Formats: sequence, structure tokens, C-alpha cells
Amino acid sequence: MKELELNKIPDLPFDVTEALNQLRINLGFCGDQIKTIMVTSSVPNEGKSFVTMQLWKMIAEVGTPAILIDCDLRNSEIRRKYGVRILRNEKLVGVPHYLAGQAEIEDVIYKTNVPNGYMIPVTSAIANPTILLESPHFAKMLEYCAEHFVYVLVDTPPLGSVADALNIARHCDGSVLVVHGGETPRKMVLNSVQQLKRTDTPLLGVVLNRANVDSKSNLYYHRYYKSGYYYKNYGNHSQSKK
Repeated sequence: MKELELNKIPDLPFDVTEALNQLRINLGFCGDQIKTIMVTSSVPNEGKSFVTMQLWKMIAEVGTPAILIDCDLRNSEIRRKYGVRILRNEKLVGVPHYLAGQAEIEDVIYKTNVPNGYMIPVTSAIANPTILLESPHFAKMLEYCAEHFVYVLVDTPPLGSVADALNIARHCDGSVLVVHGGETPRKMVLNSVQQLKRTDTPLLGVVLNRANVDSKSNLYYHRYYKSGYYYKNYGNHSQSKK
């Protein structure tokens, strides 16, 4: 199996690690039937790729084989921010190649330098990936990964930007919605929840990112969703508190 190196995954403060660990444990309580989990947001820059990457890393590091599928084909933050680099100068192929029928599924799954962590990356930006996401290959990709890994985490574009996440949600067992506390309008968050409901995809939880838990605005989210994971600013990263 080919290998990828991720050399820009930041070390996190203790509080952030604990909040993500609680999220990981609570997802486990959802049952063995919840294997393929989509992580999305309402708008860009809410922290969905950060949550996806760190949750995937934490699941893998406790000994649970997990694969991260980067399905933000238009503007992959994971490819841009986390230093995805293939070893041994091999050609990097990923999600677009498989969906377009240019590679076999085994060719696009990479072992990473995260123990028990595997990835199907995005290799380049795709201007209009709708046809690829609606192809039969997409469902087959998720089915294959669910058969071979305990968890499949799927990073998607924001719900409010393009329709890609709704196409993806139809093939997932559940979703996690990341919200930028104090910034994302409540109506926009509620609209995202309604969009997910129309796909019949269970909303497993809401991550309230960069939140001031004492503010009335952010406490609204906590009361409404009952399941919240809070992240405060901490330098260049986020400090968390549940």
C-alpha cells in the first residue's frame, strides 16, 4: 500500500484534546451501525476540516482503523493546510481519479504516518464535481471503506455554498455539523439542519467551534441541540470546553 505523510498536524492544548475525545466516545455510543460519518458546516471557515482531521487522528491513535476521505473537491483545506505528501515520489491519485474511473479503489487508499490512519486524498481542485459525486462509483467507494475500516470520516464542502454535501450525505450513516460560535447566524444553522433532515441522514451532534460559552448567543446553540462541543480561541489553535 502506498503511503502519505501529513507533516502539519498541530499539537493541541489539553482542553481541545479532551473535548474531541468526548466527541469520539459519544460517536461510539451511536452504535456499530454508524460507521460512515460526514463532517460539514454551513459556511466556509467554521473549522470543519480541523474537526475532521483531529477526530480521525484521535480515533486512529486509540487503535481503531479509520479512513479519512477528503470530499471537498472544489477547495480542499486538508490538502492545503496539513502538508499531505506522498512518499517515494509516486504519482498521487485520489478521490477524483477513482470517481472518474481512472484508478482502482486500492490505488487511492493510502497508509499515513498516523498509526491506524488511512486516507483517500484530493489531488487537485475540481471546478464542478457534481457528476463525480453522483456517479455509482461514489457509493461503491464508501461501501468498500465501510467494509474495510471501523470508521469512515468524510470531509465535505459547506452546506450553504454548494450542493455537494447533500449528495454525499445520502450515502452516510450520520453527520456532524460544525458551527462557528457567535459568527454563524442562527437561521443559517437551522437551515443546515433542515437540509440534512431532508436527506434522512441523522444529525449525530453539533460542534460549536471558537465559542465563548458564557455568551447568550452561544448558549442558545447548546440549549437547542443538547449535544455540544465547545472550542475557544487559543493562540493559532482552539481551546475547548464541554
